[in-house]
Amino acid sequence: MSIVLELTAHDPLIARDGRPFGVGQGQRMRGLPWPLPSVVAGSFRTALVQATAGLDFTADRPQRLLTEVAVAGVFPVHNGQLYLPAPLDAVWHPDTQKLFRATPQAISPDDGTDLPDGLQPVMLTAQQAADDFKAATPPAWWPWEKYVQWLTNVAVEYPSSWFTADFLGPACRTRRDQVALDANRGAAAESLIFTTDNLHVGYLPRHRVSTDHRPRAFHERFAEVTLAARITLANASQFSLSVPWAIWHPLGGERRLVHWQTSPQPVRGWQCPEAIAAALANTQRVRLILATPAIFRQGWKPDVVHGPLQNAGLTLVGASIARWKAVSGWSLAPPRGPKPIRRMVPAGSVYFFQCEKGAAAKCADLWLHAISDSEQDQRDGFGLALWGIW
Repeated sequence: MSIVLELTAHDPLIARDGRPFGVGQGQRMRGLPWPLPSVVAGSFRTALVQATAGLDFTADRPQRLLTEVAVAGVFPVHNGQLYLPAPLDAVWHPDTQKLFRATPQAISPDDGTDLPDGLQPVMLTAQQAADDFKAATPPAWWPWEKYVQWLTNVAVEYPSSWFTADFLGPACRTRRDQVALDANRGAAAESLIFTTDNLHVGYLPRHRVSTDHRPRAFHERFAEVTLAARITLANASQFSLSVPWAIWHPLGGERRLVHWQTSPQPVRGWQCPEAIAAALANTQRVRLILATPAIFRQGWKPDVVHGPLQNAGLTLVGASIARWKAVSGWSLAPPRGPKPIRRMVPAGSVYFFQCEKGAAAKCADLWLHAISDSEQDQRDGFGLALWGIW
């Protein structure tokens, strides 16, 4: 059983990174640009128990929640469609505003590289790179309709009009200085001042609003968004998740409230588009983009031999990935305590594969499904995959 939830943040969220914070550890809480999948998964599992009469966290319930409840997301939703993170093969020229797509490029035997396993470097063509420039940062969130074009079009150059106001920027972040109160005096406690990093996810800034200096209304500068997550229950009879379903429950740190409910209307993007499925069935070159951070046993690359991709017949040709990010946390399931720090491949990272013609059709079934190596990481939503051609 799979359903889509709509999340509406009542307060700015706190998505902490793994650095210490607390009395004697640090007075500044550092945040992430977007909540981690494991934070969303853990929060929903707790909300599910609280919303189901007769359930608690005794006996084997925590372990069953981990193995029977899979969570994918969250992503922004605007105008009824998912917004997905910018791919790292997008190279944006800051002056001409043209957009280029980097691809694996063959090199001569005399051009040595330190790439492992004989992989090809992912870069611009010689003609595109002739105009030496430092790439600008593209919009953080791309609408699903544009993403489908990006994944099915083999063109490596796009006009300056590609980025429109439909694209959205990163969530705004603000810092708040706070104090702890002395219960006896009703005043600020000595030396207990701290800073939190707040993430505003109810509105995202629009890209390229205007080039003039005319004052703009708030709705012209920002797009109102909700958040979407997909829930898959292995044993639906054990949990109360009937439609409609709604609950107020915290997400992230400091117990910031979010309204969780079954999505009142369909959201485009969760199902693999027909255009992508048709393109995959007729290609030998497959592109994989991570919609959420992934965790692989081999560090930076997915296991195409023993992992979820073992039946797709894929051979890795090149990769465009960012520097690894750390993830840890606190486990409420026995044995309770801090989780070990692990390395994630960031969202937006791109992998280029070769395969036999027709073999890639199976990848359409893995659209926005997790491809991390560990089954628990898959259930926690790490490594949701977007598929296309190159």
